[in-house]
Amino acid sequence: MRISDYLKSDFCIMNLISKTKEEAIREIATNLQKSGKINDLEKFIADILEREALGSTGIGYNIAIPHSRTEAVDGFVIGFGRSIEGIDFNSLDGEKVNLIFLMGANPKELNMYLRLLAELSRFLINNSFRKTLLSASGPQEIVEIFKKFEGK
Repeated sequence: MRISDYLKSDFCIMNLISKTKEEAIREIATNLQKSGKINDLEKFIADILEREALGSTGIGYNIAIPHSRTEAVDGFVIGFGRSIEGIDFNSLDGEKVNLIFLMGANPKELNMYLRLLAELSRFLINNSFRKTLLSASGPQEIVEIFKKFEGK
């Protein structure tokens, strides 16, 4: 089970139009509806924002991983959004966020959710990986970057 098994090019937004954290979450979540795994978009967004209210998912290094375990998702979904200008996510380091990974999982998928969140976090601490994502030219390249780092 790898990130690239779930992150598809259709779920990647290379130039977010959003200017705020809530707008970015909504933009990526709305795009993720293509997955067919979101059974209630508004509940999904509300659950992500509720989790975000507990503490920012802006983890530093210009990255945010808003996520939630929610009944609004069947299985597991992950989407990606890149903001060239950066978005204020109240990140731990105070910096704006350029790379956003939005994740949702049905509570029945807790083990998979935790494993994929850990795998994503492991990749994102790699400076080379982050720089490659920032310079990617398109959605398919994002997926290929994951495959390369996963050793596929």
